[in-house]
Amino acid sequence: MIIEFKSQAAASFFMTEPVAQMVFRAIGQELTPQGIFTKEQVPEVRARLARAVAQTRPQDRQAIDRHEDALREGETVSEELPIGLSQRAFPLLDMLLAAEKEQAAVVWGV
Repeated sequence: MIIEFKSQAAASFFMTEPVAQMVFRAIGQELTPQGIFTKEQVPEVRARLARAVAQTRPQDRQAIDRHEDALREGETVSEELPIGLSQRAFPLLDMLLAAEKEQAAVVWGV
């Protein structure tokens, strides 16, 4: 399933359901097919997501470094370059920041 996120403060974007599940777990919320972060909720949601990204960024960087080291040493790498929470959460984090500045809501699945 593909989920569209919208806000009057930013351009809409899409996430696959597994990616959205990862991002919502990071903010401690269950993903629902449709939902809203009200303008009052946006600052707290943005802060929680920013903290989660900051906490996982070192692990994301280590995974990328290991992958690049293996490639440099000529090892066969069976997996693609890892994509962590910081990259996957960026579109929503960017939208939440814009929504916070504009005092707008963020909706999905509608």
